[in-house]
Amino acid sequence: MPQTDRLALPLIAAGQAQKDVTHNEALARLDHLVALAVVSRSAAAPPAAPATGDVHIVPAAAAAAWGAAAGSLMAWQGNGWLAVTPLPGQVALVRDEAIMLVHNGSWQPLWPVAGLSIGGRAVLAAAPASVAPASGGSVVDAQARAVLGALIAALQAQGVLV
Repeated sequence: MPQTDRLALPLIAAGQAQKDVTHNEALARLDHLVALAVVSRSAAAPPAAPATGDVHIVPAAAAAAWGAAAGSLMAWQGNGWLAVTPLPGQVALVRDEAIMLVHNGSWQPLWPVAGLSIGGRAVLAAAPASVAPASGGSVVDAQARAVLGALIAALQAQGVLV
């Protein structure tokens, strides 16, 4: 059966009988893969009573139980599981962990990005720094200078100040 290049969606062939079946399969796949939100990536086996539309990422330790390769997407279609190979760059929200993953050979927590590059300069790439507030009151000027110094150092570490 002919299919699209990237998402492998089934195409309707000229003169094909039951075009609605092919069209409905393509829509079902789009429904699972676009704006991907998976239930979990840690289920040791397929759930006993999945909801229609549930999608899981197969964990490496449970590939045999799922009957699919580790990292595959398994989408419940109401009457069975559809195994889908994720594409490079595909993004998924893992609902039970509240994290975003990007598929880059494997599912990786690369979202949000680890820093930005603005004008060729890395910014917001360092670990956040903790700046203690000024305390006391008898040596306000010295405490304020210490806090400002720590704040400037933290902003420099993030690339916001040079």
